Amino acid sequence: METTIDQKRMARAAFLTFFIDMFDVYLPITVLAPAMEYFLPKSLPVSEVSTIYFLIFAATLIGRPVGAFLFGHYSDVIGRKKMGLISIGGFSVVTLLLIFIPGFQTLGYITVALFILLRFIDGIFLGGGYTSIVPLAIENAPKEKRGLWGGIIGSGYPVAFVIISIITLLALKIFPKEQYQLYGWRIIFVVGVILGLSIVYYIHKLVPESKIWLKTAQKTKAPLKELFSGKNFINLLQVLLLMLGLWFQIMVVAGTMSIVFIKQLHISASLTTTVTLISYLFLIGGYISAGWISQKIGRKTAFIILGLLIGFFTSLLYYLLVAGMYQNTFILFLFSIIIVTVAGMAWGIVPSYINERFHTSVRASAYGIGYTLSILIASFYSFYMLALKAFVPYKYTQIVLLVLAGILVVIGAILGPETKEVNMEI
Repeated sequence: METTIDQKRMARAAFLTFFIDMFDVYLPITVLAPAMEYFLPKSLPVSEVSTIYFLIFAATLIGRPVGAFLFGHYSDVIGRKKMGLISIGGFSVVTLLLIFIPGFQTLGYITVALFILLRFIDGIFLGGGYTSIVPLAIENAPKEKRGLWGGIIGSGYPVAFVIISIITLLALKIFPKEQYQLYGWRIIFVVGVILGLSIVYYIHKLVPESKIWLKTAQKTKAPLKELFSGKNFINLLQVLLLMLGLWFQIMVVAGTMSIVFIKQLHISASLTTTVTLISYLFLIGGYISAGWISQKIGRKTAFIILGLLIGFFTSLLYYLLVAGMYQNTFILFLFSIIIVTVAGMAWGIVPSYINERFHTSVRASAYGIGYTLSILIASFYSFYMLALKAFVPYKYTQIVLLVLAGILVVIGAILGPETKEVNMEI
């Protein structure tokens, strides 16, 4: 079946939505890592710095389920496109507000509280992106290409991470440390605002509403009530279990790697950013490959294989990395590339899989909630790490969570059906 111009524009819009979403989510992780002294006192121990750093990261993720419930309902009721525009425009404005937050010396811990609050509001708008533009693209994609398109759409995440890393590297080269901490990071946030508003313009001008949604729009009255009842609710629980494993995986790898490099392994901020950049370049191919492979062998089988790799292979490599058992910079790069790519590529299957699990009248709500709700458990990973410190050294606690992540992905996939052949027009 030949792909139409409208289908291509929908897919492009979904990729851009994923891209700007992840660009915004990981601004604090990559951009603020070299500037944490601007927001926190230098005397804080590593464990406390890490916990506050993780809270800033997690605040956005916790806001996502709230946005998924709100935007998901209206995406199913009044349209995917309208809610997508509101979502992307909203978190662009909130990101603009973050630029004007003063440092610790001005407001003390109020600075941290303000940052976390705005990131939470940001997360509410971010949750809307998952409930609108992504379902629009997947439900209108050719069936034989849904897996591949899902992988390409999902690859907006590592693409965003790579671009953030490049911009951060350039900023670290251009600005001395003190200048970067004062205003260098703000310039990168401005880039995020400009990108977000540009995507709003693109969707508004060129992307049509979902034809499949338009066919069933009159039947949709209470999508959330429908989702949380009967078979839909059972399907949602299975998706949430699978996604809990994937969220633990991304928290451990994306949420801890930069701080582990800088604070525990004492690797420079520039080298840390370079290693991250190269690793996520490989992950772009990992996402697309996972989506393509899932179209060949099935989503379920692909999830099971990747879950096993997450729990038992990448966790071992992460242990060797955290323990400092790399002999040179090349091995450091190699370990990081394998961990990031193998552990993260399962996410390339998620956009197609969750949308295929639910029918049109609840699809936007189900995708947004199914994608994000498990964050409410996984986002407190920094506290789980503190609790695990009673049993294993703190620097190894994330390894335990990574093993758990793989196990949850395998169990979640086993409990669900194969979806690659489903009819999206139902």
